[in-house]
Amino acid sequence: MKKFYYSLMLLFPIIVFAKTATSELFFAKKKLQETTISYTKSMETCFEHTPRVTPSQLEIDKLETELVVDAVYYLHYVALNHCMKDEYIRFLSAVNYYNSLVNRDEWLEVDSFVISALEEEVRGEFEFKQLPEAVQQHFLQLDILKTPFDAATLVMELRGDL
Repeated sequence: MKKFYYSLMLLFPIIVFAKTATSELFFAKKKLQETTISYTKSMETCFEHTPRVTPSQLEIDKLETELVVDAVYYLHYVALNHCMKDEYIRFLSAVNYYNSLVNRDEWLEVDSFVISALEEEVRGEFEFKQLPEAVQQHFLQLDILKTPFDAATLVMELRGDL
């Protein structure tokens, strides 16, 4: 009987750990689900009332199209990332927390949209800073570019694709 209790005492920490790990993993999955839903709703909210920006609203006169495109893309990602910043953090934190609880072969890949949006802002900033200072200041003062906007349609219009 003594041997049985000794064996049970050795197994107890393993059982407690397994139960804790299972409930923690369940929590992590639930948190990931919640943040994914919240992320999606926030994205919809950010773009719910997106203004349609036209080339004439940019007051670009004779600026080279590709300079304008660089500015538009950069400011699009600045506005989008600003609008989504809190959700990005919550979502990425939930993914990292989940990944910390599972084996490496079970890791979730971080949503490529989040990472690419952040990278595009940095890449866009580099391109934007190559523009003449007066051009940068012109675009930075346009209020219509300070909230998420339909950059794809605007760029197609600028390039004459629409």
